[in-house]
Amino acid sequence: MARFIGAILGAAHAAASGAVGSLTDPFFCNGRVARMLRDYFTGDVAQNDILSLGYVDWTTRFDPTLSVIEFTDFGTAITLDIGVALDPDCLLAAQDIATAAGSASPLKSVAIADRHKPLWQLAGYASAQAARAATVKDGGRAEIIATFKGGNPDAGTVSWSFYGSPQ
Repeated sequence: MARFIGAILGAAHAAASGAVGSLTDPFFCNGRVARMLRDYFTGDVAQNDILSLGYVDWTTRFDPTLSVIEFTDFGTAITLDIGVALDPDCLLAAQDIATAAGSASPLKSVAIADRHKPLWQLAGYASAQAARAATVKDGGRAEIIATFKGGNPDAGTVSWSFYGSPQ
């Protein structure tokens, strides 16, 4: 199983502390919806490969209307899950990326009644503090991951834009 990161952030993202933004930045004001993650990846992947989409605070509430994941055709019987390490499909489960190029909300698998909840609740943690304690190695932040499932994926491109607000 291989692990990839996006092309825009590239080596700088991998070498950094993992933070895509800071809660002290004026851009991330409480309650304000802002673009939190954006990047793309082009390459050949294998079954169960993981693509890191970036890091956010566990209190983040994503906007399901503005957030989008776009993809090209990755081959026959391939799906994509999006979530966190504890629950790798808590946001998007089994999105078909084999039939044709397309797009979807990265929160497509979250029930409408739950879309207002912070990430720590969507991922199944008892509290934001518990989520941070479980992810100390990542600076107490949540790594959003995409996992390629199914047969033997071909090469393709995935791009993502996540909008939301840390609370």
